Amino acid sequence: MITGKDIQEVIKDMKTNGSTNIGQLIAVLDLYGIKHAEKNVRISKKNPVQSDFSILTLHMNAGYTHWVLYYYGKYYDPEFGLLDNCHPEGRITSFFTIYEG
Repeated sequence: MITGKDIQEVIKDMKTNGSTNIGQLIAVLDLYGIKHAEKNVRISKKNPVQSDFSILTLHMNAGYTHWVLYYYGKYYDPEFGLLDNCHPEGRITSFFTIYEG
């Protein structure tokens, strides 16, 4: 969604077919010229809510970490589809802001 590219092209550009890390996300955003924050921000009392346009880090009850795109109240989840609320079995632990324009 962010890149406007086919998902298979993005996967190829990320050079991964499985798990991804924040470094790979940053590299592909840079490759496509998408402006973003310098680092992931942990959810805390100081930062209790993610930015309106961000990539979220979710820790799933099933024991894995999961990335979800949050865009103005909607959750775009590559595994579970478009959601109005964050996946109930996932806990948002950090976010990575994407800048528009």
